[in-house]
Amino acid sequence: MINRRTFLRQAAAIAAAVALEKQLAAAKQVPAQGAQASRPNLLFIMPDEFRIQALGIWNQPGYRNLLHTVSDPVHTPELNRLARESILFTQTTSTSPICSPSRAMMMSGMYPSRNGVMGTNCAAGRPEGMHDSITCFTDVLSDAGYETAYVGKTHWERNQPLFDAQGNYVGTENPAGGHYANQFDTYIPPGRGRHGNKYWFQTIKDRHFDPWTYASVPALVGGKKDGQVYRPKGFTPKLEADILVDYLRNKNRQRDPGKPFSMIWAPNPPHPPYNSLKDCQESVYREYYADVPISKLLNRPNVEIAKAVSDGYFDPQKCGPVYFSLVTSIDQQVGRVLGALDESGEAENTIVVFTSDHGEMMGSHGLTGKSVIYDEAFLIPFMIRYPKRLKPRAESLLLGRVDVMPTLLGMMGLKDQIPATAQGVDYSKEILTGESSESSKPRSAPFLMSTSKGVRTDRYTYQVDSKGMTLLFDNAADPCQMKNLGHQSIDPADFSFLQKELGRWLKVAGDPWYETRMHKEWIAYPA
Repeated sequence: MINRRTFLRQAAAIAAAVALEKQLAAAKQVPAQGAQASRPNLLFIMPDEFRIQALGIWNQPGYRNLLHTVSDPVHTPELNRLARESILFTQTTSTSPICSPSRAMMMSGMYPSRNGVMGTNCAAGRPEGMHDSITCFTDVLSDAGYETAYVGKTHWERNQPLFDAQGNYVGTENPAGGHYANQFDTYIPPGRGRHGNKYWFQTIKDRHFDPWTYASVPALVGGKKDGQVYRPKGFTPKLEADILVDYLRNKNRQRDPGKPFSMIWAPNPPHPPYNSLKDCQESVYREYYADVPISKLLNRPNVEIAKAVSDGYFDPQKCGPVYFSLVTSIDQQVGRVLGALDESGEAENTIVVFTSDHGEMMGSHGLTGKSVIYDEAFLIPFMIRYPKRLKPRAESLLLGRVDVMPTLLGMMGLKDQIPATAQGVDYSKEILTGESSESSKPRSAPFLMSTSKGVRTDRYTYQVDSKGMTLLFDNAADPCQMKNLGHQSIDPADFSFLQKELGRWLKVAGDPWYETRMHKEWIAYPA
């Protein structure tokens, strides 16, 4: 029998040993947790139909000549600040300037002929829809331990009549199903279609003040279950920004603070409608655009308003001020979200991307909308801020839509997890170091639509349509693309290069034109 003093001494020793063992076990876990936590967060912002010219930064000293053309007289102070703190790209292309193909490429890293969204939007009655089996950008992030959130518009899912008459998801075409939620977009239920995004707030319908919303968290949609429609009756960018600000503040434990986060925000504006004051925040319109003459708002020399009114589906004179008002409203809400990111203490280690799916013609060349190779539709804003690793600069890299996924995964330390199916190029090294060799820098970017194909280089834009008609612009001499050149007007070696590059891209993309050697008199197809 041991005495009381000896017993207490042995018990204390055992307790100390147990405590030390726990400390050692915890210490062994710290490196793994630390490595995960040190990975950069991501805030990816992608409004719809926001053209590259609609950034006020292009009108400021040091930036005025970067586009080599006039830009829109817009008020975007928050995005200007972000641009000054970012790598600001001047030649990023949408590849297929229409909503669904562009979004599917961004998510999958695959060209339209491979990912299921070929040439047009995922509208009711169409077969287009991104394949659920694809390992997408956010699938990789989720598998790597990220807290993933998606807020806003998706538009990559096949649109099927799986809803009741009120817009609630029932998952069948049989009664009470058989209805579409929306002609041009649809709700995505939990499962593979969400591609690893856990925190989910989706908006559908092109109604800036009356969206239909669905969410994985009942508190976000008036207590409704995931799949039940909720109509919050508010301005969609503000509603979405409120959710993102709360997610960053994390007061309700929306995410595990020990893990890195990925937030994708895809607001619908400045996408149409922009036909009247009812489509924008009137206070913004009154303050910034109501008294500006239309000739100063639509200031590009290639604007042909009369032709756009007769041939287009809206009048740029009426829609221009509303469109730019929506641009400014997006800017204001971006500022709120960036402010919350600063307050969270996470800004230094967060990659912030601002981009769009495509642009908007707004009367240029007598056109409205998108889907064309002209710069107003084809070029998109793209900026990356990463204070921990990047110094601000301008960048002319011809970044394509399929390159976004592998490049960002490379920047986030997940190069080894880029899916083998991804067709884009990882330019993370070039972006992080600011150095690129001639062999690593792309010499052109493809334009891929169903009825026209083209290619853009640092100097030229070249397109062939399904009828064999061509467009050729010298963007250096003619930055507003107003003079269609004959191929005899440029150096034969330059034209031969354009033909070969277009043929090469069609092969890389697995495009149907490559299979049939469409218009081989204008396109030099590789073997």
